[in-house]
Amino acid sequence: MEYRTLGCSGLRVSRLCFGTLTMSPLQKNLSPAEGAKLLVHAYERGVNFLDTADLYANYPHIRLALKDAPGYVISTKAYCYDKKTAQEALERAFRGLGRDYVDLFMLHEQESLYTLRGHEEALLFLEKQRELGHIGAVGVSTHYVGCAAAVTRFPMIRVLHPLINVSGIGIRDGSREDMERSIIRARECNIGIFAMKALGGGHLISQNNDALNYALNSPLLDSIAVGMQRIEEIDANVATFEGYENAELGQEKLAHNERHMMVHDYCEGCGACAARCTQQAITVINGRATIDENKCIYCGYCARVCPQFCIKVV
Repeated sequence: MEYRTLGCSGLRVSRLCFGTLTMSPLQKNLSPAEGAKLLVHAYERGVNFLDTADLYANYPHIRLALKDAPGYVISTKAYCYDKKTAQEALERAFRGLGRDYVDLFMLHEQESLYTLRGHEEALLFLEKQRELGHIGAVGVSTHYVGCAAAVTRFPMIRVLHPLINVSGIGIRDGSREDMERSIIRARECNIGIFAMKALGGGHLISQNNDALNYALNSPLLDSIAVGMQRIEEIDANVATFEGYENAELGQEKLAHNERHMMVHDYCEGCGACAARCTQQAITVINGRATIDENKCIYCGYCARVCPQFCIKVV
């Protein structure tokens, strides 16, 4: 497995990052033991980097995995607006992971320069925690070109986690080329880059090889987060990232595992999911949530706000 340093953060990470959203209650809903088994297997195959979030509710899975895989570099993120919300989210991470240190803590789903300015108090608090040795680096995640372009104005931001893939699926305010230009500017300022949604949240699973080759061959990306739910997925992705001969055959076997959204019949059409969806993929029609899967990136965040628990990524 190849390892790279995330810009000026000093964090040394595997090129394949284990995206843990897929094992969380928002998607596969694996038990902590099941999730830990996958994380340990990936670690034994050379993966030392994982991405999670306060929202994913899978800290127990990671905490259990750390018993056998203590060297994981952990990236987490949360919706923090000020010092209070940042402090609370950081403390939840410490308690959940069983650690008093987080390698990378990011503000979740930032949108623009104005969003970052509005949340600067949270960024300053996190930077202070970095100086005190409680955080390794501060970063932001985003689906927006505007945010990716703005990170260079905030010296405490050392890592950018942008949505980027071969088709540009999910980028909210521009094209793949627009996002690439913003990433180039961030790299010029020595900001580390690790990609999200390299497979378009599932849309590009049928063309895994092309999607992963784009990400792996890009000189812009230090690491690429890929969601994995099964041992077979881990092995196929490790083979691809390590350049094994015949690795494409493993990816072809995974190409039939496309994700879909399911809305149960007992949906009451309250609209909470539509309000939460940043992709504008959900509308309420005839009293029931209807999902445009051409826009959906299968994040599952809508499921978190559904009062009836009737939405699921399958």
